[in-house]
Amino acid sequence: MPKVIDTLIINSPYKEPTEHWKYIRESQEFERAEGRRASGYWKATQRSAVNADDPDEFVTIDTVNIIRPRVRKWREAGYPKPAKPERSEDSFQRSVDDKLC
Repeated sequence: MPKVIDTLIINSPYKEPTEHWKYIRESQEFERAEGRRASGYWKATQRSAVNADDPDEFVTIDTVNIIRPRVRKWREAGYPKPAKPERSEDSFQRSVDDKLC
């Protein structure tokens, strides 16, 4: 397991990630892991003030983790266009004009 990552970017920018760098907290090293990692960030706490090399707490971003499967389905379906809105822009403008008169 490397303590220093020689190749930081391991996925194509045009495709969904197939692997990621997983941080092993106990050894403070990284290993390549299969699949996409959960969206989130490392949060420093009091414990990380003692050891600057230990990022301490991983906080997930739930909204991103919920949206990702939906984007995958949309991509696999060939990027279909969204459904048309119930009201057209013209009808909205007419209703605004009616209220102003």
